[in-house]
Amino acid sequence: MATATITAPVAWEDIVPRWTKYAPPARPSADDVARIRSRIRLDEDRDQAEVLVLGSTPELRTMLAGMSRLRVTVLDRVLPMMQAMTTLIEAESLNEVWIRGDWLTAPLPTRYFDLVVSDLVLGNLDPDNQRDLMSRVRSILKPGGRWVSRMDCVDEYSVFEDLDTLLDHYSRLADPTAEDVCELRSVAGLRHWDPASGFLSYAALGEAMDRYWDGDRFVHPDNHTSLLLTRLREVTLPYGRPYWLSRKAQLDAALGQHFRVVDEQRDDSPYAYPGRGYYVYDLAPRV
Repeated sequence: MATATITAPVAWEDIVPRWTKYAPPARPSADDVARIRSRIRLDEDRDQAEVLVLGSTPELRTMLAGMSRLRVTVLDRVLPMMQAMTTLIEAESLNEVWIRGDWLTAPLPTRYFDLVVSDLVLGNLDPDNQRDLMSRVRSILKPGGRWVSRMDCVDEYSVFEDLDTLLDHYSRLADPTAEDVCELRSVAGLRHWDPASGFLSYAALGEAMDRYWDGDRFVHPDNHTSLLLTRLREVTLPYGRPYWLSRKAQLDAALGQHFRVVDEQRDDSPYAYPGRGYYVYDLAPRV
């Protein structure tokens, strides 16, 4: 198995054809969208509000399409992802401008946006670039603007468990749902998270899974577990995709350099094995 590090754009292009296999918590749930929607406060006296979406998440864009008086800008560096995600948007019409570019360097006006929304964007950046993105979002928001985003971290509820123990639990489910498989991916990855660097190695998780890989299929002694591993592999490839996580206190401290936390809501879904903590943050830029 090749474990060489791959760049984020290539990784995301590889994920595009499998995106429909993803489910919460890898994608925002209906409850997540409702939490984000509840935090959006726009000036009723304005004729139009400027909104920036970091990434191409269809659930967020569907939500925004159902709100009036918005002009939405979608910023993503991977054009195939933007195109593929657009086919999943459940809206009659879109009022969007697309910018193909890097979140950190794409030309954007300062103090221009009323609202920035995003879903799990920080993990795609190393800690230095995460801080740069926080600074950038602060700079492009109007003084009264908001950044409303779902973010993941390692929190007090996170469980670090080995893959075989997790497989034993999830393979006992008669018919694991897509949500079960993505929950398994969330917690299984934590065993391969380095708290010093924040790097979560999907390559190491892939190596743990591939102990049961026989060239073209999984051959776990339990056939039901082999099927579960096949589904887990579909939402974990490419194994070399880089990802970073902070502890909750570290995340809050970094955000606090640029934002005031107006509100935060944790996803308290009854996960059998809590993996990452998933939070919806409502952030106001410090002035």
